[in-house]
Amino acid sequence: MSTPATLASDEASFQHESVDEYLSTWAGEDRSRQRVTALINGILDAACLLSERIATGSLEGDPARLVGSNSDGDAQKAIDVASHALFVEILERAGAGRILSEEADEPVVFKGSGFGVAIDPIDGSGNVGLGAPVGTLFSIIPFTETEDPFLTSGRRQVAAGYVSFGNTIDLGFSVGDGMLLATMHPQTGEFLIVRRQVRIPPDTSELAFNASVHRHLQSGLSLYVHDCLAGREGPRGRDFNMRWLGSAVGELHRILLRGGVFFYAADKRPGYQNGRLRLVYEANPIAFLMEQAGGRATDGTSAILDKVPTSHHCRTPLVFGSATEVDFIASYLNSNPTSE
Repeated sequence: MSTPATLASDEASFQHESVDEYLSTWAGEDRSRQRVTALINGILDAACLLSERIATGSLEGDPARLVGSNSDGDAQKAIDVASHALFVEILERAGAGRILSEEADEPVVFKGSGFGVAIDPIDGSGNVGLGAPVGTLFSIIPFTETEDPFLTSGRRQVAAGYVSFGNTIDLGFSVGDGMLLATMHPQTGEFLIVRRQVRIPPDTSELAFNASVHRHLQSGLSLYVHDCLAGREGPRGRDFNMRWLGSAVGELHRILLRGGVFFYAADKRPGYQNGRLRLVYEANPIAFLMEQAGGRATDGTSAILDKVPTSHHCRTPLVFGSATEVDFIASYLNSNPTSE
């Protein structure tokens, strides 16, 4: 079907460099970089296949059907399990030495050392079937034969990124040389770079958090939210917009495009004392991208990338986004320490 003239872009002939071309130039003859490139390309191949499955919705069976639970008791949907299997299969072929996935109790181990991949195959799977954004988060970490790549600080990451499955299929990634955004061409499946050296505005008036847990927040964050919601008449002296997508990848993509701050903090509910997001394959790649884009990512007060995981699936509070606002949240927490 031809594109109606009213829907055609004025820049339809504009040429974009592909992610494959960018990575090939970046890697050059460096064998280590070539291995990282192969892993990223493997993730993108899997993401193309996954995007097709997401787009078919319930036409090929219910992707949101509950099929089990992980070691922490979190419900697993059919698409959680299937996407995990897809990424493991393709990443093994791409040369991964280890794979840590949210959907497996233990890392998947292959022969040799080199690079481990930490991955959340479907972030925000509660949105599956609803048309709201879901995504994939990934992190690439070098390791030697005697190391566990997933029990080291996030500073060891050499590349990280996400794929957002929304009204477009978008990729955000960095190999440590700045933050780039790309979009998948729907006809070719090729990811084409649309923005380079992405920088997050340091100041913001957009706040993303789950307002339903407001009453459970610790005192510092509760006061911060109260002061933001008071608007221009309150101590912040300006109005704040509220955003909440139920997908960390969706929030991340929006913040990279327009700024903002997100938090999923520790709170007073049983089981939430250490937050709920996973450090290794959720918070660490987000933090890597934040720092590449001039933003900030903390557990409320300390940099995420400085934290050393205590287990493969350990949790952490997470605050990320525009640097000035992330620091402002830290000032509230430091001035109102939790009293237990």
